[in-house]
Amino acid sequence: MESKHRTRRPGEQSRSAGHPKALAHGDGLGQPSPPARPVTIAACSTPRPPPGLAPEAALEWNLTAAAQLVAQAAAQGAEIACLPEAFHRPGAEALPLEPLPDGPTARWCASLARHHRLHLIAPLIGRFEGAPRNTACWFDAQGRFAGAYAKVHLTTPELESGLVPGDAWPVFAIPCRAAGIVRAGVFICFDLNFPEAARLLALGGAELLFHPTVYSMYGETGWEAVLRARAIDNCVYLCVVNHGIRDGEPWMPGMSLGRSGVVGPDGLTLAETGRYAGVATATLDLARRRVVRSFGVAGEADFRHELWRHRRPETYAAIVTPGTYLEEAGLAPAASAPAASAPAASAPAASAPAPTRIGTCADWLEASTRLRRRIDGA
Repeated sequence: MESKHRTRRPGEQSRSAGHPKALAHGDGLGQPSPPARPVTIAACSTPRPPPGLAPEAALEWNLTAAAQLVAQAAAQGAEIACLPEAFHRPGAEALPLEPLPDGPTARWCASLARHHRLHLIAPLIGRFEGAPRNTACWFDAQGRFAGAYAKVHLTTPELESGLVPGDAWPVFAIPCRAAGIVRAGVFICFDLNFPEAARLLALGGAELLFHPTVYSMYGETGWEAVLRARAIDNCVYLCVVNHGIRDGEPWMPGMSLGRSGVVGPDGLTLAETGRYAGVATATLDLARRRVVRSFGVAGEADFRHELWRHRRPETYAAIVTPGTYLEEAGLAPAASAPAASAPAASAPAASAPAPTRIGTCADWLEASTRLRRRIDGA
């Protein structure tokens, strides 16, 4: 394929978020600025392969496209690059799932990271930890497998296909040259619709979130609003990586939206590919504070500091229950008994409902199916 994927819109220059020079005179709170922590990240948006390719040829095409984009990201100075959700699978869905992180495609990703000496977030569907999962694998700049996230919120079609959800929100400690340890989390596609996903990653220390996705669905305005909200609510940088269209291909409703890029903690777009496949890079200063006025205190304040300081987690017990909607509809999954080794939980506040242990994946699939049938028959 041709190597003329857009790295930005014509005529635009790459943007830098929180460049060290912007911090030279203090942080707006009357305090000296902390030392800058610049890091360049890249969203590498791949296109779908041309129709009619055999599955093996489609896989090869997908990998070639990814390699070209990661090479562009490295040439632009990226230290961390991320590919879209299941970037290797379009047109190759009939191929059997490979083991992770030791299968041939995962090893190919490792060699790509090692060749370009960057950290690669490679979203791969394969057999991970003994089960078929939708994952994002992190390969470090030496090409070593360094960690993985398994998608927690699987869609009903994914569950029906046999994929197994993950149950953890890991935060990766990624060593970078000037920024030091960059704490990054990943949440995939459908995870975006659950605000708990980004919040748990932020609570775990993430300052940068990667969101690989395949999005072409039910409304661009709502999708964009939710993306910006996840960055703002958690005071993090967000790198969204979707599939895009090929050069010369007309975009039509129902096709992947593209719009891969980087959003800042204030919700502003720092870099974007538009509808097209390509590379969007942004240089972030992770030490730069978001200074706001009249947020929790009189005068100016550090948004992140005040956000965490004013949280009231003792009132949030209802978050871990199925919720009134499912309970009143009789569709809540059966509660599972807590593990025998688990310590006794402290009593919740009197005004909050007691937490309920959530059922198994099969329970949720059954409840989801019953709800869908009820809606279809309404």
